Amino acid sequence: MQHRFRGIAQLVEQRSPKPRAVSSRLTTPATNAQVLRSLCVLFLRCFCVLELAPLRSANIRGILILYLQFWQGCGPAGIAFSRKGHHDEAKPTGLEEITINRINKLFGSEHAVIRLESIAAASRVVFYSLAKKGDTILSLDNRKSDHCNSKNLEFNFVRFSIDPKTQLLNLDRVEQIAKEHKPKVIIFSPVNYPRVIDYERLAKIAHDIGAYMWFDICQNVGLVATGQIPSPVPYADVVTFSTHDSLRGPQSSVILCKKELADIIDKTVITTGHFSLKKNILASLAVIFKEATTEKFKQYTKQVVLNAKALQKGLEEEGITILCKGTDTNLVLVNLTKLCISCKKAHNALQSAGFIVKPTVLSTCDENLNFEILRLSSLILTTRGLKEVQMEHIGKMMAKVLKNIDDMAIIEEVRQEAVDIAMECPLFSDEWLAFKDVLNPLYSAKDINISHELAAERKMAVMKKLFSFMKK
Repeated sequence: MQHRFRGIAQLVEQRSPKPRAVSSRLTTPATNAQVLRSLCVLFLRCFCVLELAPLRSANIRGILILYLQFWQGCGPAGIAFSRKGHHDEAKPTGLEEITINRINKLFGSEHAVIRLESIAAASRVVFYSLAKKGDTILSLDNRKSDHCNSKNLEFNFVRFSIDPKTQLLNLDRVEQIAKEHKPKVIIFSPVNYPRVIDYERLAKIAHDIGAYMWFDICQNVGLVATGQIPSPVPYADVVTFSTHDSLRGPQSSVILCKKELADIIDKTVITTGHFSLKKNILASLAVIFKEATTEKFKQYTKQVVLNAKALQKGLEEEGITILCKGTDTNLVLVNLTKLCISCKKAHNALQSAGFIVKPTVLSTCDENLNFEILRLSSLILTTRGLKEVQMEHIGKMMAKVLKNIDDMAIIEEVRQEAVDIAMECPLFSDEWLAFKDVLNPLYSAKDINISHELAAERKMAVMKKLFSFMKK
């Protein structure tokens, strides 16, 4: 793909619009050529590839809005994205209180904390609140151990994983390990596990030995919010998730907990320095948790699951093995072991063919047996408006690359097709806009069609300027 971005800097400099006359207090984005070039490259990379990596550029909407603001040289963007305002009250008030109330209503939780900029920060708050140095932590695939980055967060991590024969979690085995090691906390964070488990059973295992039950639902939070998969919230002591994955919100994280843990977690949030919240992020959070209650968002999450199953079908029809006997969520795990391909080689070949994927290694309860896999997600392509027929075809295209991994002619053929599919799709499909009637405040409801037509003309002009060099 690199040759498609060759000369992008010169292109941007030649075709950048003249800056508007704005207040001297505002820096017009279009005058900053370096930033504009970087945004153009990011935009093109998002636009010209088929993105199946679970966490990469999940908030496409933010990239698109930011890019268009820069391209048009829009002075008010400096106001819209202002970071000057902070919310740093000791207790939730105003927007923060509204957001927390929306979260608790959406998930049926007893207490919520939103003053955390990342899932790593949220994880450390939970560790400081529930455990002390030297405690045993029982975790799926040792998840969260990478967030323990100080001497006060040194724990004895014990791992549980899938059975290599069934490729599923065996909760009887988990119970046996829990009784043997007596952990202080049990963590279920299914980053590499695409199936729904019995949350109530796992929580009972934890509570029977006096342990806290912590569920992390980052990539699945949107599916949980709309009821596409069951919620662990009623059974958990703590639930964490980020807001920029399936919720398509800003870079932030949330902790949900039982009432009896509220005071200690709130205190830890403050003592670890998370007492200030930017108002633009807070406002964004309030909006996305309102949006998550809409019928449009429910349709989106339903389509996410349908697309993941269609992707799985396309791969399997071409002889590719899928781990864990399928998927219940947005994840599809491709088993590369039978193909005798390393995950790095598969990743590089698919990237050359126009696909962005996540290579990793899936551990099992047998320490001598691991699977090299590709972790695929339907989140971003669903956001771009793709449906089951297209996802099934994409699965077959990927299988073609994996089965002909050293054939550059086939990889180039697939790449051309992948680019054609990608460039026909918007970065954020209008189909998923929950509030179309308030897209453009400059037009009344009766004139909204006019506003859409003008917006479409502006977008088309931008596309022609951006991509005309590809025809040369």
